[in-house]
Amino acid sequence: MNTNITNFLDFLFQLCNAFLLFRIAESILCKNIAFYFKAIYIILCGIFSLSNIFSHITVISYTIPIVFLVITFKKSIKLMFKCLFTYIAILLFLFLPIATIQTILLNDIQLALNSNEYLSYKTITVSFLVFIIYVLYCNTYKKKASANFYSYVFSAVVLGLGLLLSYTTLYIFLNQLGSYQLPIIFSIIFLLIVMCVSSYDKFLSIIDENTKYKIQLELDKMQEEYSAQLDEKLNELHSLRHDMKNHLIVIDGYAKQENYTKIHDYIFVITDNLSTTDPMDTGSSVLSSLLYQKKQQAGRLGISCDIDIQISHVAIDDFSITTIIGNLFDNAITAAQKCSSPWVRASLSQSGSYLELTIDNCHCEKIKEKNGEFATTKKDKNLLHGIGIKNVRKVVSDLNGQIDISYTDDTFHVGILLPNYE
Repeated sequence: MNTNITNFLDFLFQLCNAFLLFRIAESILCKNIAFYFKAIYIILCGIFSLSNIFSHITVISYTIPIVFLVITFKKSIKLMFKCLFTYIAILLFLFLPIATIQTILLNDIQLALNSNEYLSYKTITVSFLVFIIYVLYCNTYKKKASANFYSYVFSAVVLGLGLLLSYTTLYIFLNQLGSYQLPIIFSIIFLLIVMCVSSYDKFLSIIDENTKYKIQLELDKMQEEYSAQLDEKLNELHSLRHDMKNHLIVIDGYAKQENYTKIHDYIFVITDNLSTTDPMDTGSSVLSSLLYQKKQQAGRLGISCDIDIQISHVAIDDFSITTIIGNLFDNAITAAQKCSSPWVRASLSQSGSYLELTIDNCHCEKIKEKNGEFATTKKDKNLLHGIGIKNVRKVVSDLNGQIDISYTDDTFHVGILLPNYE
């Protein structure tokens, strides 16, 4: 096999492994790896792919992934081994089955055994299909609420390109066309797949940003409604204070007549004319308006909702606290409204440097739990709904907090501790 083609194929194989390793590491770290770090890794792969020139240091090329893992996970040996085991598991449970299926579909086992060059192309194709499937798994798993349709479209397009890559390679080999044609065609299809994967990632990122934007719009709307309610309450209090002298004169007149029934009725009229708005002071306008909205929602459904607030500030970002509070209240309200005497109780207090949140609610149905997930019957498509206990756990974990969930035959309890420094 031509030396240049050998180097080219070796580099493509190293590139496939690099892409897979990057994706695994980013999935475990839940953040992107710096571009310059990726670029250095790929450049080193390119240098060490020239094995015929640097034959005395080829062995060093096998240390590149190890060095990458050590630097990337320098703060956590546990995560480093998790990344390594994930990589090995993917090779065992994805690479081998895909290679077997591809061989059956193409019926190319004899060609692979007789031609090292074809075997190299086949190995690269399978490696990239493995990468594609892992990308699909990660993105579908994380974005399943908003990206299922696009995942299917992307799957069809990219897997189709992968099969095209396989059949093109086989066709050129069987027809013994010019040796220069295969690397060119292979590279073009390879780049198309890379561009498709990159576009898909970008598209999902835009979907995620749009979802957050829509949620922020909902929060802004809730804040406006809450502010309007508070303004109305304040105006009513100003009006009551302005008319208080006249009200007291009327009450005094009834008192002189010893007409206590009239006094009672008049006081009832005054208090009944006041708004029932219950201001909530949490130190965060977003959290205050969210809690107010949830209490109003519970009230409209005939659910007794008590919220005890003993905090004066919230240092947690709006999106995280909204994800936690919004989802837990939705779950509690949904479960409670099915009971004959529905109730929800919540409390927020400062415990040292932590915000302590507890939400309790009644329930009258059998709770279905599987792997920490609870079955839901919610039909509301509001963006703040349906996030799931699993995602609440993730947000709490990202904030270095703690969550405790327990339940009895008629009560469901969630307790959360979140760092909330001054």
